[in-house]
Amino acid sequence: MASRVLHTITGLNVGGAEMMLARFLEQVDRQAFPSAVLSLLAPGAVSEQITRQGIGVTSIDMGRRPRPRDVPRLAGCVSDAAPDLLHGWMYHGNLAAMMGSVLTGRFPPVIWGIHHTITRLSDESPFTRRLLRLSARLSSRAGAICYCSRVAADDHERLGFDPRRRVVIPNGTDCSRFRPSMEARARLHEELAVPPERLLIGHVARFHPMKDQTSLVRAIARLVRAGHDVQGVFVGDGHIDGPVRATARELGIDARITTLGVRNDLSDLLPGLDIYALSSAWGEACPLALGEAMASGLPPVTTAVGDCGWIVGPTGVVVEPADSEALAAGLAQLLSLSPDERRALGARARQRIIECFSLSLYVRRHLDLYERVLDRSRPALVPRAVS
Repeated sequence: MASRVLHTITGLNVGGAEMMLARFLEQVDRQAFPSAVLSLLAPGAVSEQITRQGIGVTSIDMGRRPRPRDVPRLAGCVSDAAPDLLHGWMYHGNLAAMMGSVLTGRFPPVIWGIHHTITRLSDESPFTRRLLRLSARLSSRAGAICYCSRVAADDHERLGFDPRRRVVIPNGTDCSRFRPSMEARARLHEELAVPPERLLIGHVARFHPMKDQTSLVRAIARLVRAGHDVQGVFVGDGHIDGPVRATARELGIDARITTLGVRNDLSDLLPGLDIYALSSAWGEACPLALGEAMASGLPPVTTAVGDCGWIVGPTGVVVEPADSEALAAGLAQLLSLSPDERRALGARARQRIIECFSLSLYVRRHLDLYERVLDRSRPALVPRAVS
């Protein structure tokens, strides 16, 4: 029997949780789990990816803060969807799922999805801290709390989230889309107009202080001064005229840093790199870009934040965060390998993603969770007495 699922999410601008929702819906068996999406904020760019799949997206057009009028809108949207299960994504989406379940009067089960780590509670805004306190008090009422990383689960349970509800499902990568390419390296070198022998160190993320991209620029400067022929390639919003560019100029390596801005062809671009670097100082849980780079056959260097060390395992280098010297040393370790050795390490990185962090595993793990939560919510059948 089909079970209708309503996904409630804070918004649908480009982000890790939003992209995972869109990719998850692409793979779900719609006969078994017909799905709809409720965005609390006005739908963003990811909504187009979802509606192109024939999946309905509605919104209550919530502002930056919830308003009293949002409650009847939420109730109406959830009642219209008539879900058998509500799946929340991120804090606002989780609370909306729980409230929507109550407002329908039918109390369908609720799964919460948490995609954030909390290194220090003081780093969060006052409003987020209030959301966390409320969520901790309500967490025992969720059918399950699905964390995208083990560190995220530990962080939230320290804040009072019910540990009995813990389920960890790490983000998944589409390994049929992100894969090595023999032609990509020459193509990317030509696009960037850099010498073919120069090794490309790539990084994909919007600019944000938690990503600590300026430490990566400083690490690349150390490598250049040490005689390594490398080019840093930064992909994402905020780099073309932002702190990455300013730091490169300050260190005298402007020509060794390429900033590409937002790209929609990452599956073509990533295999053209030689090494992938994740430099975050805090805040990561299970970053999509790291898995995509590894699936593309790149050996990674990552800081020890979130579950990054677990994702990389023995297929790359893990260094302490907020330490450009350690980051440079980790990169130098991979640069010292021969091209064949780097490719072999990259092949092992790809195999690790296929075996442990693929999109197919992500979908299967969620659908298994759906079945368990739905089974628990269904009334037990009482055997009829035999006269």
